Amino acid sequence: MNLTVFLVRASCSPRLRSFYGNLCGLPVVGGPSRRVVRHVLPPGTRVWARVAVGFGKGLRLCADPRYEQDYLNGVHESLIQEAILRHLQRGGVFYDVGAHIGFFSLLAARAVGEEGEVAAFEADPENAARIREHVDRNALAQVRVFPLAVWSKRCRVRFERASEFSSRNQGAVVQASDTALGADGIEVEATTLDSYARDHRPPTVIKVDAEGGEAEVLEGAAEGLYPGMVDVGAPIPAAPACPSTAITDAPRTQEGRSQARR
Repeated sequence: MNLTVFLVRASCSPRLRSFYGNLCGLPVVGGPSRRVVRHVLPPGTRVWARVAVGFGKGLRLCADPRYEQDYLNGVHESLIQEAILRHLQRGGVFYDVGAHIGFFSLLAARAVGEEGEVAAFEADPENAARIREHVDRNALAQVRVFPLAVWSKRCRVRFERASEFSSRNQGAVVQASDTALGADGIEVEATTLDSYARDHRPPTVIKVDAEGGEAEVLEGAAEGLYPGMVDVGAPIPAAPACPSTAITDAPRTQEGRSQARR
């Protein structure tokens, strides 16, 4: 086994990752160890592995172990996982706004089965391509991927992609017109939840993670197409099943309206 293969496998092992963390903290050997690993496995290296535990156990993901190990361990945002799965049943419909690499979309696809539907919206084109790859590898044809932002109106929006030295999970719409885009800034098409729901099955559950744009996303869902919707918000309380549930990854004001987290 060559060094590259060993490091790729080791990067997916919690025990070996802990050993490496301790090694890096040692004088003399810590610095050289980090340099060797960065040379052999440069930032952006991804490996195919199966989710270890939880409802997603066995799902195949191509993940960067530096930033996405929680996905592979099956523990990423466990409260959100529980809320989604509490409200979804076979034949249900899931809208995933800010789908990142599709982890929640894949979980939802398992829950709703072949008779259900999952719509994954992701503005970052690289992330959207990764979702398609995961959908194909896991043979979950009920997932449809839309490389779009979701906003309060249909338009083109400016979108700042997250740093390449990350999981690229914190890209966001740039709302201030006088804010210059950085090197990773792009323009993308935006739709609304209302626009999509008019021509498709209404959602059972909507998950929104828009990095500060949650209020704008829900403003575009105001036409009464979601009977009985409950905004679960975050943190997730216990709640009975209802016809439609919105799960937003943002705190709420006292009035219950989603508000920007960042």
